[in-house]
Amino acid sequence: MKKYSEYLTEAYNNKTYEFKIGVAGDNDGVADKLEVALKKFGVTNITPGKKTPIQERPLDFPQLQNEEVTYYEATITYPTHAESLQEYLGYNIGKSQSHIMVRNMNAPQEVYQEIDESPYEVKLTKEDMGGEDAQKEVGNNRVMELLKELEGVRKENTNSPVQSIKPDAEQKQMEDAGVSKSPIGS
Repeated sequence: MKKYSEYLTEAYNNKTYEFKIGVAGDNDGVADKLEVALKKFGVTNITPGKKTPIQERPLDFPQLQNEEVTYYEATITYPTHAESLQEYLGYNIGKSQSHIMVRNMNAPQEVYQEIDESPYEVKLTKEDMGGEDAQKEVGNNRVMELLKELEGVRKENTNSPVQSIKPDAEQKQMEDAGVSKSPIGS
């Protein structure tokens, strides 16, 4: 029978975790520091940094202004969370937490930003957009249809909203006695 530690070793032996690391500001020597810091997590691959042009408000750093951002993609073998990795890297490379961003490659932001490689199809130049002719459901045609529907509903509802309200006995006696005002406040 296998020990629990053997099961854990088998489960995590070949598993890798991919992260995207963004560093804002001056990044001289950061790549080497990143590689050294990631050795603790069993780094298997780290891409060279890709710099963005200086932007007024960088996408992942909206609190910063007029900064360039360098993005690295790292693959590690030790399981960890993006938040703990971000704090660890910020401390070890000497950057403030406001200038570093670590995100799992399967995060919704990363999936959303993936580039779609399928060719773009222009729909305005297509002759037939599909479906039926909708001209009878817009403009004056639709207004006349709505008026006909409202007229039919009005004819169906002949009930008055106040018809079911019955005056109580006291009110009827007061009306019979000729009292039309309330004795309170008069």
